[in-house]
Amino acid sequence: MDLIRFTELSEKYFNNSLNENERLELFSAINADTELKLQFEENVQLFNDLQLLKAENNAKQWLAEAENEKSNFKINYLNLRTRIIHYVAVAAVSFFAVVGTLYYSGWFSYKKNLQTYTQLANNITMLTNNQKSLWDALFSFNKSEYSYIAGTGFAIAPDGYIITSYHIVKDFDSIFVVNCQDSLIRYHADIVFNNLSLDVAILKISDSAFSDFGKIPYKLSDQNIELGENVYTLGYSKKDVVFGEGSVSSFTGYNEDSSTIQVSIPSNPGNSGGPLLNSKGEIIGMLCAKNNKIEGATFAIKSELLINLVDSLNSKLDSEQIILSKYNSLSNFDKPNQIKKIKSLIFKVEAY
Repeated sequence: MDLIRFTELSEKYFNNSLNENERLELFSAINADTELKLQFEENVQLFNDLQLLKAENNAKQWLAEAENEKSNFKINYLNLRTRIIHYVAVAAVSFFAVVGTLYYSGWFSYKKNLQTYTQLANNITMLTNNQKSLWDALFSFNKSEYSYIAGTGFAIAPDGYIITSYHIVKDFDSIFVVNCQDSLIRYHADIVFNNLSLDVAILKISDSAFSDFGKIPYKLSDQNIELGENVYTLGYSKKDVVFGEGSVSSFTGYNEDSSTIQVSIPSNPGNSGGPLLNSKGEIIGMLCAKNNKIEGATFAIKSELLINLVDSLNSKLDSEQIILSKYNSLSNFDKPNQIKKIKSLIFKVEAY
C-alpha cells in the first residue's frame, strides 16, 4: 500500500469514518506487514497525544473565561476542572497532514514533553456519573453539548449482545466497545434494552465488521451465593483489563439493597459493568458501585436479576432471542486459565 493511500485510510480510521471495504483494505495491509502495523499503532497514539496537546492550549483559554464567570455562577475548583475536562474531551483534530509529516520524519522526541498530558488523558476517561451530573446542572444550556465516559461490559450471547451499567451509556449518542486483545478494532453498539432502577443496559454490536463471539464459555449463575465465597472481577480501570479478587462480604448492598451484594474488592472508575465471577468461572453479578466511606466495599447486581432482564427483553422480541449459555466450561480450569479463556469477551465500553 502506498503512503498516500495509507495516510488516507489512517485518517478515516482515526475519525471513525471507514466503510467496510476500506476497513478490510486497511487491516489486511497492516496484518500482512508487522512493521506497517507497528507504524499504524504509533500513528494512532501520536494523534491522540497531539489532540491532547492542542486541547490543552485551548483549555487554558477556557480556564481564563471560567475565572471571569466564577462570580456569576459561584463555581469552585471542581466545577472549573469539570469544564476543562469537558472541553478537552471534545477538542477536534484538524491537522492530520502535519502529523503525518512529523511521523514519517521521525519526530518523536515531543513525547517526553507530553507525559503530563498522558496523566490528564487518564483522568479524562474517568468521568464519573456524579461529575457528569454536576456538569449537566451547571453548564448544559443545550443538547449539543458532548461528554465522554468509559466503563466495562461483557458478552452474554454469541451474536453481539453485551451487558453493562446503564449510567455509562445513558444520554449519549455514540457507543463503542473495544477489547484489549485487539485494541485497534472498535465496534459500534446500540442500546437494545435498559432498566433504570437496576442501572443495567443491554447492548448489541451493530458494526458490519463484526461476525460473532463464538461459544460463550461461562454462564450467568442462578445458584445461591455463599457468604465468604471467593470471587474475582475483570474490568477496564486502565487501558488493559485489570484483575481484582476478594470475597462476598454481605448478601445486601448499599442501604440494605436486596438487588445487590457487597464484595471485598477494591474498585476504581471504569470498573462499572464488569463481571463478578466465582471460583468455577460462573458470573454471579455485575459491578455497579462502591462505598466511598468503606475501603474495598464494592457492590454488584445479582446475576439472577440479570437473567430476569434478559427474559424480559426476550418477551418483547418478535423473532431474534438472546440465547444465554446454559453451560459453564471453565470449572475444571484454574483462575489464570479461566481468565485467558474469557478475556476476549470483556470489553471497554466508551460512550460519546
